[in-house]
Amino acid sequence: MSAATVAPHGPPFKGKGRPRDERLDVEIGAAAVAVLAEQGFDRFSVEEVALRAGVAKTTIYRRFPSRSALIEAALGQLGDEGPSAPLAGTLRDRLITVLSVIRQNTPGSPRGRILMHAMASADPDLALLVHERVLAPRAGLLRSLVADGIASGELRNDLDVDAVVPILVGPMLYLGMWRMRESARRVSVDDVVDLIMAGLTRANG
Repeated sequence: MSAATVAPHGPPFKGKGRPRDERLDVEIGAAAVAVLAEQGFDRFSVEEVALRAGVAKTTIYRRFPSRSALIEAALGQLGDEGPSAPLAGTLRDRLITVLSVIRQNTPGSPRGRILMHAMASADPDLALLVHERVLAPRAGLLRSLVADGIASGELRNDLDVDAVVPILVGPMLYLGMWRMRESARRVSVDDVVDLIMAGLTRANG
């Protein structure tokens, strides 16, 4: 996938004729995510998506004008399904809510497998697309939570927000990847957040 083949971000392609069946949009999107997770980007095909969704290829192409547009829509769906932070509660509680979802959606999940396929690809345009559609929304959410914590006085005011995000995400990726080990399973998100916040709230000097 090169920059020239990446479709512009936007709503699915709409053709002329009868109103679209929105149910089919959902089924096609779910099928595209499943195929990406199982077969990766290089082996992803519109034919397989059509088979999984139980529709004709022409039905897909009426909504998504190219293979690349279908891939982008599937990645966009993953971004839309990302965690959301509760509006109320302490920073600790809000971080636990968001990070618990991130921990669950690591390598064994469809999202996690798609990210692994993307990391294994040598295509820089693909990596950029995955970052924009899947990773950036989560990073933005965590940045906003950290900024809220600084503003509320729950965190130190000298923190680099962008440096804090990987500190929060890294342990979730590790615990999710090694969830088959007892040593990882017995570590709770609450414990990790408490340890991190102890450092982020420590007085200067």
